[in-house]
Amino acid sequence: MDNILVAHDGSASAKKALLEAISLAEKTGAKITVISVVPVICFAEAGIDCETVMNIYRAEASGILEAVRAILKERGLEAQTIILEGNPADVIVDFARDNNISLIVVGSTGKDATQRTLLGSVSSKIAVNAPCSVLIVR
Repeated sequence: MDNILVAHDGSASAKKALLEAISLAEKTGAKITVISVVPVICFAEAGIDCETVMNIYRAEASGILEAVRAILKERGLEAQTIILEGNPADVIVDFARDNNISLIVVGSTGKDATQRTLLGSVSSKIAVNAPCSVLIVR
């Protein structure tokens, strides 16, 4: 196992996934990459500016990854952290495919039930479509 990808949305489940990935990296020497995916959701019909919504999501993702870097630093690890945009499951699977990822680690549930209703279970979609092994952490 050389490269571990952690998908992090700020949920408690994602934090558990991160801690599991850290433990695996400490045991195997694998590199960790943590991504947070900003979903492309627009509420123009409701009179809300799409760019404003995206900026809010980007700021939230930035804060999430800042907290992730702090956890990694506490454990003496460094990791690449990246914010991407799109359908979370598709973006995570594509990133894994394009970056020679050995293992994807995700939480079993995300933080947003509304998003899950709109997009389906991200972890399930990743498990079905990933080009590598997937560890779903409860």
